[in-house]
Amino acid sequence: MRNLLLVFVMSIALIGCGGSGDDTGSSASASSESETASTSVDRTVTITPEGNQMRYAETEFSVAPGETIRLVFDNTATAPSMQHNVVVLNEPPSRDVFQRIGEGGMTAGSANAYVPDDEAILAYTPMSQPGEKVEVVFTAPEETGEYGYVCTFPGHWATMTGTMRVTDSPA
Repeated sequence: MRNLLLVFVMSIALIGCGGSGDDTGSSASASSESETASTSVDRTVTITPEGNQMRYAETEFSVAPGETIRLVFDNTATAPSMQHNVVVLNEPPSRDVFQRIGEGGMTAGSANAYVPDDEAILAYTPMSQPGEKVEVVFTAPEETGEYGYVCTFPGHWATMTGTMRVTDSPA
């Protein structure tokens, strides 16, 4: 059983390392850098990982209702296994929704950049390799409240989460 688990983990690591780097997420949610450079945005938010850990350094940010947001994920990690993305949800942050989206990402697999087809997904960045920056431009919900975000690389959902606050007076 232990050897089977090791083979599974190594397979995931090898699959994750073999991508072309051209993943841009869904056509409705994510864009390449050249496409987003020409898009007018109201606010840019940058998120980084906490070193080589499966944690975001920025676990919350605030935006105004309806703002156009450029979300940049700067993967400052150095370990090859620390591939990450940011999947922004249109639901409040909760362990249940993070688990559903995270486990759905594993089922979606590398061919789908570990992003499941789920109505709770508002937007997502492409999967990033260590040292790579990726981004997505999206419109914040009109309704004020808390919305979750999570990394969907296999296993990361359990500790790599955050909250986007939509508020009339963002900081």
